[in-house]
Amino acid sequence: MNSQKDIFEHLWFPFTCSSDIKNYPPIIIKKGSGVYLYDKKGNRYLDAIGSWWVSILGHNHPKIKRAIKKQLDKLEHIIMAGFISEPALKLSHLLFDMLPKGITRIFYSDNGSTAVEVALKIALKYWYLKKESRTLFVSLGGAYHGDTLGATSVGSIEDFHIIYHKNFKSFLHTDPPYCYRCPCNLQKETCNAECMESLEKILQQKHHQIAACIFEPILQGACGMRIYPPKVLKRIFAACKKYNIITIADEVATGFGRTGKLFACMHADVVPDIMCLAKGLSGGFLPFAATCVKEHIYNEFCGTFIDGKQLEHGHSFTGNPLGASAACEALSLIKKQNIPYSLSPKMKYFCDRLNEFGNINYIGDIRSIGFVGALEIVKNIKTKEPFPKEDRVCFKISQEAIKNGVLIRPLGNVIYFVPPFIIKEKEIDFMFDIVKKAIKKILKT
Repeated sequence: MNSQKDIFEHLWFPFTCSSDIKNYPPIIIKKGSGVYLYDKKGNRYLDAIGSWWVSILGHNHPKIKRAIKKQLDKLEHIIMAGFISEPALKLSHLLFDMLPKGITRIFYSDNGSTAVEVALKIALKYWYLKKESRTLFVSLGGAYHGDTLGATSVGSIEDFHIIYHKNFKSFLHTDPPYCYRCPCNLQKETCNAECMESLEKILQQKHHQIAACIFEPILQGACGMRIYPPKVLKRIFAACKKYNIITIADEVATGFGRTGKLFACMHADVVPDIMCLAKGLSGGFLPFAATCVKEHIYNEFCGTFIDGKQLEHGHSFTGNPLGASAACEALSLIKKQNIPYSLSPKMKYFCDRLNEFGNINYIGDIRSIGFVGALEIVKNIKTKEPFPKEDRVCFKISQEAIKNGVLIRPLGNVIYFVPPFIIKEKEIDFMFDIVKKAIKKILKT
């Protein structure tokens, strides 16, 4: 490797333009500690996005690291069909104790996308076993549920999904619950979640064909950290109950305290039939996911070998002992530290500091919940006209922030923050101050 060009010539980076690899070479990270990452040159970066939202307890957490090392001396992996490791068994009990009441069964997989794939397959076979031909899914406008083909088919972000919808399969999508750009031209403070009339219309017309409704509760992540009020979620559940539709809550990004509740569905006091979990489940250490279901869903799959009712699904690394060990320790820490409720004062501070961005021109919308914050940057505040895509305004802001020690990565015209829960108030100050300076510098030019 004789040049910077040679270093990356064999790699294919996710969600990255090939020209950016040359113009903005990926930073090689050598180590992490707490909320910080350190590159080969010793430069320090505050991880304001939790390394794609997974690092909830901070990097290199000593207790999680110790749990993995201890398990590594015993067993690295075992097939989870006829066998199970001690950590995977222990985790099922720890997780059950945290799940909303009524959710009783846990199916392990590898990541958020696979957790969703499992949920979709469960819903399809559930109706097959009940001898009903229900093969469609409905999801919210702006949905993102992962990158595998099944998860992509229920997604609704044009840049991510349109090519696959054309060549694979696209399911039904509602109007987006996008309060800043409300499809019904209403205000979230006074509306009755009219955006979900689109869901009710779909269910009324096609409920006998629909296997399930899948949604990201309260927070739609990849489309720009869009936050919608609990009344939208309540209306989703009411409609699905009316037409006997399975509810699938994709809590991959929102689970384990990120939104200020242990699970985002709790904001509306609703419990889904199926819940998908990943990201923070292992404390951000290893790929590990779970698809959790109510007992009446599981019961349809109970029977003998001759009945053929079992779920034909599994991954080579399902229930991996190392990942399960990390998850056991992460959940133990969450319970011991009373997360997220013990974080309420710090979450309020986070929200208050974020709202200070309101005095900057071009900040069209400020949204936050728990330890999630987002700034939608627009060309014209009155008309909400976005900057042209080719201007890459938020990308340039993120590059400026990174130069000054804060790692952020935009979502289109949105700058967002999902830091580890262990972040301190002075670190919140540093994070926002650096980004504020970056925004002013880039927008000035």
